[in-house]
Amino acid sequence: MKKFRHGEYEEAAERAKELLDKGVGITEIINMTGLSEERINKLHNNMKRK
Repeated sequence: MKKFRHGEYEEAAERAKELLDKGVGITEIINMTGLSEERINKLHNNMKRK
């Protein structure tokens, strides 16, 4: 898993949310953001609840 510097994770998470909204595949999101599949799934589940 990638080690993020201060503030980097939040930026990657916001980018992942945007990509999820656009219907981009999880493999592409992992490659573009450096987030793990588990973390992306958690973000996606949180988005569904809201």
